[in-house]
Amino acid sequence: MKGLRLTIAKQTVSSILDTLGDDDFFNIIAYNEELHYVEPCLNGTLVQADRANKEHFREHLNKLFAKGIGMLDIALNEAFNILSDFNHTGQGSICSQAIMLITDGAVDTYDTIFAKYNWPDRKVRMFTYLIGREAAFADNLKWMACANKGFFTQISTLADVQENVMEYLHVLSRPKVIDQEHDVVWTEAYIDSTVSLHEKLADDQGLVLMTTVAMPVFSKQNETRSKGILLGVVGTDVPVKELLKAIPKYKLGIHGYAFAITNNGYILTHPELRPLYEEGKKRRKPNYSSVDLSEVEWEDRDDVLRNAMVNRKTGKFSMEVKKTVDKGVQCIKCSSC
Repeated sequence: MKGLRLTIAKQTVSSILDTLGDDDFFNIIAYNEELHYVEPCLNGTLVQADRANKEHFREHLNKLFAKGIGMLDIALNEAFNILSDFNHTGQGSICSQAIMLITDGAVDTYDTIFAKYNWPDRKVRMFTYLIGREAAFADNLKWMACANKGFFTQISTLADVQENVMEYLHVLSRPKVIDQEHDVVWTEAYIDSTVSLHEKLADDQGLVLMTTVAMPVFSKQNETRSKGILLGVVGTDVPVKELLKAIPKYKLGIHGYAFAITNNGYILTHPELRPLYEEGKKRRKPNYSSVDLSEVEWEDRDDVLRNAMVNRKTGKFSMEVKKTVDKGVQCIKCSSC
């Protein structure tokens, strides 16, 4: 796999990374006669698909080069073992698991490996991407995908990458559509403008913290429901300050404050979250949308408060915290619930 094929393969992996979010976990393995983890420090496990990890893997992905013979059997064994081991860590919901195979050929169907790890339950889906114009190995890769509840596609040019990568999302969405699951998703906080385009051109003000709430849209007609066709997604943007209006401020006390986090522990709103470098300036801080609660509530050393919120526990919790007053000149101790 050299030249254009390798370039297409790298772009395919990068496009797959674009489809992953903070709720997903992944790793990338290159293989010839041996296994080569793209990030050697993270071999044998899966990492969260947050923005920092995805960018880090992309940097290492660009360093890959073609050498030797691709021994797919050792790669498949490793991939299944990683997924099996990860199931016992307690991380992730194990909602959907998949192996994405990006290759320019497969000389066998490797049914003995699938029989050992994945049959008859077929809990791990297999998505195969054939790189190049040759069709000699297409039948083997199609069989591997169909026998493991996945999808096969062939990518011949760089222009084909984006469209073909997105096909796997339709397959993963089918069970949710058939079961009519209306999952509601709230995104992390991000900076956006609430003013019209004309006003934005005249003035850079109006930048506020926003979140988006979205849910899937699918047909309820019986003939389409059985096929699990996802029609699309509907969503709306919500300024975070609108959510704060629902909080009874009189219950907080003189030095009290309210905050909210996502299901991954990232801050949605917090007095110490400052996404812009200077008040009223457009320049955003890097990774401002993935600030963990532990980075601002540092007295919560054992993450007791953070983990309780992530796990959606209710009740009361008390700890001593330090609070700055008079623009940071003085520091006082107070109790946090």
